[in-house]
Amino acid sequence: MITLNVAYTEPVNCSDPCIPTLTREQIWKGLELKARCPQDFIPSFDNSRVIEERDDGSYILREAHVASDLRESPMAGKWIREECRLYRPIMSHFTLPDGSIIQNALSEGPGQDLYLTFTYQWKLFDIEPKTKEAEMARDDHMKLAVSSVQGTIRALRKLAEEHRL
Repeated sequence: MITLNVAYTEPVNCSDPCIPTLTREQIWKGLELKARCPQDFIPSFDNSRVIEERDDGSYILREAHVASDLRESPMAGKWIREECRLYRPIMSHFTLPDGSIIQNALSEGPGQDLYLTFTYQWKLFDIEPKTKEAEMARDDHMKLAVSSVQGTIRALRKLAEEHRL
């Protein structure tokens, strides 16, 4: 068993004047939507449902359905129950049943630029440390982190264009 720790950060806005700038408020609203409807942000999910919501919306228990055609995932076609805690206005924290943790953080850098960082602590019970499988898992999960951040930024832009943020 290994715990695989990966993280990826990307600036949310760019210098291209043709691409509208997203505000901190828009990004946070999008992260709140992502906690409730992850399938709008994560292509591997095709459905979700909120089971419980409390503490003024800062605690969400949800189930997300992994797409059946996602052959590379052992979870394909299954529902995953996740606890989500929202720490307004900077972070969402997801805990999976196996103890894996995912965090989505909105941070500020030089010049008040906004950055989105996703961190993962994956519990991989069927992989041994320092093996070829562990190395491949790290590479695969890093690709997942990159695509998740980039996909979330694309989804945020689309929602902003549709005036849903």
